[in-house]
Amino acid sequence: MTLLVTSLAWATPSNPTPCAEQPYTLETPEGLAGGGNLEFDGEVAIFSDGACLETQGLRLQAPSLRYDQASGELTAPQIAVETPRYRIWAEEGRIKDQVLQARGIRATTCRCGDNLRLLSETLRFDTQSGEMVLEESRLEVYEFGLARFGELRLDPNQPLGESLGLTPTGAEAPLALPVRFDFDQGLNVGLSEFPLPDGTRSGRFSTRLTLLGLRLGSPDPILRLGLATQEKNRRASLQLDRKPSGFASRGEVVDGPLFFVHDSERGRYAFGLQQAFALGRFTLVPYAWAAQDWRDGTPATQEQGLAAGAELRYAFEVQEGPFRFRLEPFGVLGFYNQPQQYLAYGGQAEGRYEGDFTLRVGYTWAIESTPGRFWLERREATQKLSASLRFQGLGLEAQHDFLKAQTEASLRVGFEQDYGEVWAQLHTCWSCVGKTLSNGRDDWERRELVLGFTPVPLSCTYDLNLTPFLGYDLLRQGVSRWGFELRYADCCFIWRLGYQEIRLAQHPGEAANGKLTFGLEIR
Repeated sequence: MTLLVTSLAWATPSNPTPCAEQPYTLETPEGLAGGGNLEFDGEVAIFSDGACLETQGLRLQAPSLRYDQASGELTAPQIAVETPRYRIWAEEGRIKDQVLQARGIRATTCRCGDNLRLLSETLRFDTQSGEMVLEESRLEVYEFGLARFGELRLDPNQPLGESLGLTPTGAEAPLALPVRFDFDQGLNVGLSEFPLPDGTRSGRFSTRLTLLGLRLGSPDPILRLGLATQEKNRRASLQLDRKPSGFASRGEVVDGPLFFVHDSERGRYAFGLQQAFALGRFTLVPYAWAAQDWRDGTPATQEQGLAAGAELRYAFEVQEGPFRFRLEPFGVLGFYNQPQQYLAYGGQAEGRYEGDFTLRVGYTWAIESTPGRFWLERREATQKLSASLRFQGLGLEAQHDFLKAQTEASLRVGFEQDYGEVWAQLHTCWSCVGKTLSNGRDDWERRELVLGFTPVPLSCTYDLNLTPFLGYDLLRQGVSRWGFELRYADCCFIWRLGYQEIRLAQHPGEAANGKLTFGLEIR
């Protein structure tokens, strides 16, 4: 059947009169029906002049609405339906037993217009469960078709991206389209974990494609091809990089307790099994695998062999009013196909207070009797004390690493205004380990002050805001970083253009360079 929705009237009143305020209303098993005019044809009530229906989770408008009091069915032509997330138009629809069925569908999440839309043959909307099912539908952006679905299930109260597999379920962050375009040590462009429809989109299976060009135009460009699939407790992924130095690959296959992982650049692979068993507060994880590992990332330190053992954890938590305490010790015992065994033990302890302010103090420790052969069972030795404090616009975080004799602290002060937040953050580090100086020497102390402004989220259409920041290195007496992000909202999307430049690196993973980013979010 060809979709016949192009002739539908898309315009709806900007402030439609609520059904309860219409001159004529009638309470039906399907909801409250109303209109400016009411006529009867036997047992059929005919609403017109602003006919509407309000029921759980949706509002329906139509030129006319017919309610058969004998069968309890409501029918209407050229309907317009609004839910918390969607605007939907259909050639005709009927409601019976609290289920809306319609044909000739056009649906959008846009606040105006329909540059992002779903076209579908039929729609079934259960107003009680809140599930919408579109049959034989396709997704279009600016009238360009992106995907087809045999059956697409939507939740009218959730973002479109969750149903399409673009964001994890329940994600709070804005939905960013999986298209990458930025400049960082070269041009980065392509698709990053782009979801591929499986034909049914029942939510039980997900396939993602990665096709990227990284650092294009630099001496070390990368062409990346990746594919990942997941179904319940089964998943598989493979990523292949083409570099001037040759090919590199990494991936994993997991089927319940069985797994295979590999990373050619780190000289790592493992095939084995591990399974977690809950025993009250205890969790026991036995494991066994054949593996290879390069301990320092070079073939000279290659280790190969078999490993078997188990990890035991105990979780204890108590809460009294605003106070909460959690303790989770662990122990790992492993054996190899050599006269060597592995023993590691440690844990986490955390105390938290959440009242007028939030205070958290935690300690993490791990001790190894001997170095582990493979990265899978290895628990790196650590002794860290950390704390954080949140009070109104004040945020303080501190951490001391006893093994490195290194202390880091960060103080953030924010001033909330109607138009956004003005903030300042001071990051300090004593006895830091890592090369950030231009001459390659270790940088033992760092002091960086960053000033910035975060505007309130865009809520209006055709609105614009700017998020700038500026960092200053107090020890080296110079600008450490600066940048901005420009955001523009139209009916369907938020367009992002940003630039940041690092002049004085503050972490070993940072490099002094500029980065240009472009992004697109669904509103």
